[in-house]
Amino acid sequence: MIRLLWLDYLTTLRERKTWLCVAMLAYALVAIPVVLARPPAHVRAAIAAWFGDAAPFQVFMYVWIDLTMNKVIAFLPVVLASGIVLRERDTGVLPLLASKPLSIPRYFVLRALSACAVMVTLHVATQLAGAAYFTARVPGFRPGPFLGAMSLHAFAALFATALCAAIAAWVRHRGASALIGFGTLGGLVGLSLIGFYQPAWRSLTLANPITLGALGLGSLDHLGPAVLGPPMLALAALTALAIAVGAAGVRRMEA
Repeated sequence: MIRLLWLDYLTTLRERKTWLCVAMLAYALVAIPVVLARPPAHVRAAIAAWFGDAAPFQVFMYVWIDLTMNKVIAFLPVVLASGIVLRERDTGVLPLLASKPLSIPRYFVLRALSACAVMVTLHVATQLAGAAYFTARVPGFRPGPFLGAMSLHAFAALFATALCAAIAAWVRHRGASALIGFGTLGGLVGLSLIGFYQPAWRSLTLANPITLGALGLGSLDHLGPAVLGPPMLALAALTALAIAVGAAGVRRMEA
């Protein structure tokens, strides 16, 4: 099982869809200092409402998380996970797999874990490259808090990928699962920072997994295990739950 997972992970890394994701992330890395120099009007208004006279690093983190990484995890998981098991079914490979000792639900779990591993690999590589690049390009950049906040955000990316895989398992149509996955993640991303703008809604927005991934944005000066640990554990549990729900959905394919 572990050997098969490793081989699937390596295969997914070499696929064209993964290189499309790499190109998008590379573009984001290069473009964000330009966007930061002259942010859009609605971004300036949001920064003024929340931060006031904020330090440049706080402004950068808002732009990086809201304009870049949240948008990334609304799209990349759909590319990586919305066709899990469905492609094998549509190409006629799934009945052959069903005849093997590896059941379809276990195969789904393997493929979902592989997609999640690829998503985390891309996310972590982007943040490490960003820590080096932004140090030279962004005034007041702080690599430590940046990597701490983005390590939490990686768990949100993990959950988003597992959620897209679970949607594919229940919808059972590649086009529809991609649209539903993108719409669902787009809604979660769009609502993720409302608690920062409207403190009265802060408790309600904690039910949004993408909000949990962005909590480091409000604690950049004192990130630590007490701040990062609970949301990481919650997102890990939600990821496991999403994969379990998806495995239950693909059991219908065995009937």
